[in-house]
Amino acid sequence: MNILVGRFLLKDIPMVYGRQDDIYSFIKGEIGKEKLWIVTLNALMYMEYLKGNEYSEAISKASFSIPDGVGIVKLLKKKGIETERCPGIDTMKYLLELSHMNNYRIFLLGSEESIVKQAAERIEKMFKVNIVGYHHGYFDTNNEGEVVRKINDSKTDLLFVGMGIPKQESFILRNFETLEAKLMMGVGGSFGVFAGVTKRAPLFFQKVGLEWLYRMLEEPHRIKKIPDLFKFYVNLYRTKN
Repeated sequence: MNILVGRFLLKDIPMVYGRQDDIYSFIKGEIGKEKLWIVTLNALMYMEYLKGNEYSEAISKASFSIPDGVGIVKLLKKKGIETERCPGIDTMKYLLELSHMNNYRIFLLGSEESIVKQAAERIEKMFKVNIVGYHHGYFDTNNEGEVVRKINDSKTDLLFVGMGIPKQESFILRNFETLEAKLMMGVGGSFGVFAGVTKRAPLFFQKVGLEWLYRMLEEPHRIKKIPDLFKFYVNLYRTKN
């Protein structure tokens, strides 16, 4: 079977694009070849990348990014690249299904202790997978070594980091060489969804690419991110390429 995916350098961000099924098949084929770090890129992450900080370095050094948000799909289309979205939580679900078929071991890092614990329990039941460990996301850099040791001692294959941006990618950047998982991916607030404490956007919002709007309506603290989104779309439609 031919897997039709392409690669594109978005500034310094290595992107993989194509049909969602093909992107997922590509990821499946890459697991185990070398240590993988996948970023599910959306507009807010791209705006953070443009600031030229540690997060920028993290995004550019990941194995590759895939287009999470509709904004990134539109940005790539403006550059002549056609692609489907691969929302972060859908990508995580695909990898959990893959873990069931391939007996991959899973570690969850991030969120509050009660939430990540509940997410681990529900994921195990829902996907029939082996969660070999979890840890909350409220630790400082002085304790990272201990957290990394716990992850490595679990012998996990897949590491999902749900600490939000920019923390989750910065954590992976600082510890990429030491972490022994086959695949690492930041998953934002996905643990809350799996734990059942937050709701995913209704199907209508998902289909039209407005999950971000639903999250802002449900979680008013996210409203502070609107200026960055506004700036992203202003730049998108103002520039020629």
